[in-house]
Amino acid sequence: MSQQTMPPSRSRWFVPCLVSGWLVMGFGVTRALSDSRDAHPFALVVHVVAFDLAHDLLVVPLILVVGWGIGRALPAVARGPVRSACAVSAMFVVVAYPLVRRWGRRPTNSSALPLAYGRNLVLVLAMVWAVALAAIVIRVVHLRRAVVAGAPHP
Repeated sequence: MSQQTMPPSRSRWFVPCLVSGWLVMGFGVTRALSDSRDAHPFALVVHVVAFDLAHDLLVVPLILVVGWGIGRALPAVARGPVRSACAVSAMFVVVAYPLVRRWGRRPTNSSALPLAYGRNLVLVLAMVWAVALAAIVIRVVHLRRAVVAGAPHP
């Protein structure tokens, strides 16, 4: 008797999103190549390849190691929220880093980078981790109620 596997089911949005993504990328490549004076296609290719290599050789292994470490160090009830909070925190830090470092600030333009971005980043990260902690507490309470009620362990 042979084992038959079902093909993976896809959302009805898969094909439209795939097509629209390729159309947007095609438009970007077409514009970069047709406006070579401003886009500098060779420099663009160098940057895309460099960022791709940095992503594949540095970022992905780091994320895998951190995710594996979280899986080994934390109980199952906390793994999802902590992994999510780590990912969201990393994204906020990457986006806010140039602002925190004040790159692009000009002494002659007081409206350029006028806020306390470092403090604001700390506040946003505190909110992210507060939500993660709340999710863990809700999971623990739900799990304890299920155990007390005699429900099977999820």
